[in-house]
Amino acid sequence: MPEHETVVEHRAAARPFFSVCIPQYNRTSFLLYALARLQEQTYRAFEVCISDDCSTDGRAQEILDYLNRSGMAFVYEAQAHNVRYDANLRSAIGLARGQYALLMGNDDCLAAPDTLEQLQRAIGAEYSTPAVVLTNYREFETGRVMRRVRRVGAMGGGVDMAVRAFRNFSFVSGLLLDTRLAQQAATAKCDGSEMYQMYIACRLIAQGGTLFNLDQVSVCQGVRLPNENVDSYARRPRLDPCPIVERHLPLNDLGRVVFAAVQSYVALNMRGRVIRSIFAQILAITYPFWLFEYRRVQSWNYAVGVALGMRPRNLFQGLRVDWVNRTWLSLLYGLVSAAGLILPIRAFEALYPRLYALAKR
Repeated sequence: MPEHETVVEHRAAARPFFSVCIPQYNRTSFLLYALARLQEQTYRAFEVCISDDCSTDGRAQEILDYLNRSGMAFVYEAQAHNVRYDANLRSAIGLARGQYALLMGNDDCLAAPDTLEQLQRAIGAEYSTPAVVLTNYREFETGRVMRRVRRVGAMGGGVDMAVRAFRNFSFVSGLLLDTRLAQQAATAKCDGSEMYQMYIACRLIAQGGTLFNLDQVSVCQGVRLPNENVDSYARRPRLDPCPIVERHLPLNDLGRVVFAAVQSYVALNMRGRVIRSIFAQILAITYPFWLFEYRRVQSWNYAVGVALGMRPRNLFQGLRVDWVNRTWLSLLYGLVSAAGLILPIRAFEALYPRLYALAKR
């Protein structure tokens, strides 16, 4: 582990249009593949900004050697100690000098050699200079397109737009932020949620920035390489025996993250409606998918633990929720939990692609 932060950079003289911001931790083979796809880009006014969260695989020099050979403008920062995902993503954005920060996971890649060219053309033609740009993505292995974008064009801004759009920001790759605004709004208040990109995108929209929906597949999700695997919940061994205990997922923090992002712009008399809208979406759309999913990849006992972790007393921790909305949302939680734990798993498996897409947007 390095004793001090290390920064290596080779910047272009002119300000680039894009800063491709990648929070890195191990997964070096996947990152190198993603960098190779960046090197192929027909549009060259971009830089690569990598924040390495004190990786333990000992391959940092491979990354630096590749970057130095590539001819791409870049900045590479190695953290002095492990800061985890949210702070690492914030650090990557903080390195950016481009007009837009294009966020990328380190096991995802751009969809085509002309991806940046198409993005620049579309954003450059947009009169409103959007604060947040949302694109679609496809699965690397199956080629299935995941459409986060349904309505195309400038969607406007404000609290209501942020609350309607927040679920689209759960997948980090292919999300673009106005760099200056994102750096100004940087905060550590949601660290540990693993949803920093959701916080910052909602914040920029809530404060009046325009959300621009672009019907372009810009990213391939989940690069697959021979003899290499990425850690994920779906690949973990089943717990056997599996005790029924509260199990906390990033989903538990989602509502608080979104409300923290928009809170400063919510009028007092609208607070209840905003909280109800945020948590109703999570409970009715996102939560059921994960209940079924953990029944599928783990067990019914594990899913009960997830349900216990999602109890309203946990979801609303630190929030002032009036009794009417607390009661309404508690009833919704109870109904969804019962359905998610009782309905046949075969029905879920048949509807998996559709439910997965719904949960991700």
